[in-house]
Amino acid sequence: MKKIFALSVALGVFLFTSAQELDMGRVHANVSKARKEHKIPGLAIGIVKNGEIIFQQGYGVTKMGEAQKVNTSSMFGIASLSKAFTAAAMGMLVDDGKIKWSDKVTDILPNWKLHDEAVTSMFTIEDLMCHRSGLKTFDGDLLWYGSNYSRDEIITRIRHLPLSYDFRAGYGYQNIMYITAGQVIEKVSGMSWDDFVTTRILKPLSMFKTNTSITKYKEGQNIAYPHLKGVPQSLLNYDNSGATAAMNSNVVDMQKWIMFLLSNGIYHGDTLLQPSTLKKIWSVHNPLAVSAFDERNGTHFKGYGMGWFLMDYQGMKVVNHGGGLPGYITKVALIPEKNMGIVIMSNDMSPVCTAIMYEILDMLAGEKNAKDWSLDFAKYGTRYDSLELQKVEKQNQARNKETTPSVELLSYAGTYTDSYYGNATLSVLGKGKKARLQLVLEPAKELFTATLDHWENDTFVFNFNDEFLPRGFAKFELSDGKVVGFTIDLSNPDFHFSNLNFKR
Repeated sequence: MKKIFALSVALGVFLFTSAQELDMGRVHANVSKARKEHKIPGLAIGIVKNGEIIFQQGYGVTKMGEAQKVNTSSMFGIASLSKAFTAAAMGMLVDDGKIKWSDKVTDILPNWKLHDEAVTSMFTIEDLMCHRSGLKTFDGDLLWYGSNYSRDEIITRIRHLPLSYDFRAGYGYQNIMYITAGQVIEKVSGMSWDDFVTTRILKPLSMFKTNTSITKYKEGQNIAYPHLKGVPQSLLNYDNSGATAAMNSNVVDMQKWIMFLLSNGIYHGDTLLQPSTLKKIWSVHNPLAVSAFDERNGTHFKGYGMGWFLMDYQGMKVVNHGGGLPGYITKVALIPEKNMGIVIMSNDMSPVCTAIMYEILDMLAGEKNAKDWSLDFAKYGTRYDSLELQKVEKQNQARNKETTPSVELLSYAGTYTDSYYGNATLSVLGKGKKARLQLVLEPAKELFTATLDHWENDTFVFNFNDEFLPRGFAKFELSDGKVVGFTIDLSNPDFHFSNLNFKR
């Protein structure tokens, strides 16, 4: 006991003796090492076991260039960790008898549609929650990212985007379906998704700092600001993403959430969510392929439940989910048979949270000589950055600099429309040799405004105001010597500009 107490004092972290299976000094050392290897400004972690906090600590700073340290009260955007709250909220409505998982979405939202009418007519509440809609991963995310569209407008516009695979016959991670689920909760409960989650989950669990909007931050609040490669970014308002990604929280509150879930929906003796409902939420509804990477590391099955990924790892069932928005990456992992849960929050873009999760899981599994997950994942990140640089260099070398536009700049100017996304405007700035085209995607003009430079033929290169995205290319289509439309080639894993086809 004296040695453990001395170690806790020396490290300045919360360490508790009930964690027989974890070496807390090693946890602390691994987290410190991982943050430095991944060059993360700030990170916070909490671990609970058997209803007790056994570890919690903040590392680094809330904002590069400033002195404030991250602690367990520092607020992070938790992004897609919001989905688990939405699944629990929907489960509470099921427990209340106000809705069934098998209810058709159109019975609750009569005007809601997907591109395929037959799929629309069959689509259930359960389908909303497990990513089997027929839309690809992240399809439709441009509708909410940085846009002025309301939640209702977002779920209305998705009908214009064709499906990519057969309904219930594949997997496509779908934020738009979760925004739709939030609107279902509003319609059924008579409360906004925000108010329902706050009233039925956050307040009963005493998660008083957690919120559903950055507009609810108070002056002077301890905020871990988002960063991109170490550069601080402004907070972005994600209110229109609602049930899929809008929440903000800290380690202290998230540990309460984890303890509630590990107690089968019971908190301080009150059953807020029926154990049978939580069991359904944590059951596989959409099987996922097991990659060679997974197989090498002891995983035999993977799937999606409702708001949670499910897998086995070294003989343990792991219920987990990540959250990611520009400048934030977060992770929650629960190991029910060990009655243990982990939350990790970071304020830059890196797989550091997943690396730390695997390192802790290895400790639980008794892996004395486990691999260095942090170093391995850092190498993956370095390799990805290198490949991106190679791609840019290849584009530069292939460019034909001798070409000129087919028409004068003024001929490209005007208003263009994509039926799914909305309007884009092109205008000419300056005169003579200094004249340049400016592109504005109107729904998200603060992020998606750019000055275009000629690249080759009728293609122009640009960088949007959004520092999260790489450079892109506007490729114009001409007919009979007139500009009739354009597409955007902007390769990135998160937002599908290839879905856009703007016409005059």
